[in-house]
Amino acid sequence: RVCRKEKKQLSGESRATCTPWRTKDYTCDPPGLHEEILDFYEYAKPRPSEFRMRKEVVMRVTQIILSKWPIARVECFGSFCTGLFLPTSDIDLVVFGSWSRLPLFSLEEAFRMADIAVEGSILVLDKTVVPIIKFIDKLTEVKVDISFNHESGIHSAFIINSFMQQYPVLAKLVMVLKQFLTQRQLNEVYYGGISSYSLILLLVSFLQLHPRQGATDSDANLGVLLIEFFELYGRHFNYMRTGINVMDGGSYISKGDLEDDNSLLYIQDPVTYGENASRGCFGMWQVKQAFDSAYLRLSQAVITRDCPTPKKESLLSLIINVSKEVDEYRNWVDSNWPTPPPPLGLSPPTTPTHPFMPMVPFLPSALPYVSRPPIPQFIPQNSRCGTSGSDVTSIVNRSLSQSTPSNTQSNSASTEKNS
Repeated sequence: RVCRKEKKQLSGESRATCTPWRTKDYTCDPPGLHEEILDFYEYAKPRPSEFRMRKEVVMRVTQIILSKWPIARVECFGSFCTGLFLPTSDIDLVVFGSWSRLPLFSLEEAFRMADIAVEGSILVLDKTVVPIIKFIDKLTEVKVDISFNHESGIHSAFIINSFMQQYPVLAKLVMVLKQFLTQRQLNEVYYGGISSYSLILLLVSFLQLHPRQGATDSDANLGVLLIEFFELYGRHFNYMRTGINVMDGGSYISKGDLEDDNSLLYIQDPVTYGENASRGCFGMWQVKQAFDSAYLRLSQAVITRDCPTPKKESLLSLIINVSKEVDEYRNWVDSNWPTPPPPLGLSPPTTPTHPFMPMVPFLPSALPYVSRPPIPQFIPQNSRCGTSGSDVTSIVNRSLSQSTPSNTQSNSASTEKNS
């Protein structure tokens, strides 16, 4: 390996930022924002070198675990399996085996002996709902989370892959929103943020219950959808009274019908019936405020047709950016895990593949809880999914009519305002 230079603040929180996804100047309207989101996705989506690097981390961790428990089984889940990881995202692993007591501290000691982790980075969380070990890989600075005998993560990866096949716009919006939350330190459940799993389920519910025809098509305007998402969950969604269910086409549920849950955000876990997929997100109020702020900034820029940024060329940079350290880190990964040349006579693959990517479509009916009791349907009284008085409706209609042929009507995908 080429000796790596010092890399700091890879979480994307550095003040030295850039917009490396920009390929041109964009118009300050929904069509321009749509083009910029597409360019951001092309920039941010995992590169083949990043897949290879992470695969190597998984292999080294697996070797340490199997050297200690030869009959154990190590599985990967989360964003590495769905392909929805950012350069700063962690790797989620689960170890299956038979122990009278979870060997958290035994594995911690094994990692110390193997000298695999950055000094002082190993953290054992044995009091959480799902006990895990966290550490930062010494060679790559990739964060790794390891749990034990926790099967739901494996099933959730298949569910997410299924939703991505159903909603072509999902992956692109997920990458933008993950970067949005990461740079605000609102993506770590341990610190009260919202998990990637919960974020994806929020987006799925938003798309499932969207009232506008064609809103989930592959050619839907991503700029419109992003603004509407921020409007719904930043302004109008009633967190106090309403929960979310994404199974069976999606629905809202009354939190009054739930047995015992004091969480501000409630998302019915599609893997484990009766559990809140967003439990532990005690900072959801800050997430809501961040969504509201993003909605205000984007909608104001669209109304005035003015991007209040130094070069006035980017709507997306109003809410997200990439630190220069992260951009340099990705280049370092490219140089140390380069794409091998294809065999003679063969073309290189168009998309990266790796052995941890679940490629089999997930079928919800295959889960054991298919015979669960019906989830009560609930729409708050006097609420509708779309309201003619919505702010985003007038903003989007005005912008689209001025920029593109008027063949798409944009309505707000919102529920009752907070009472």
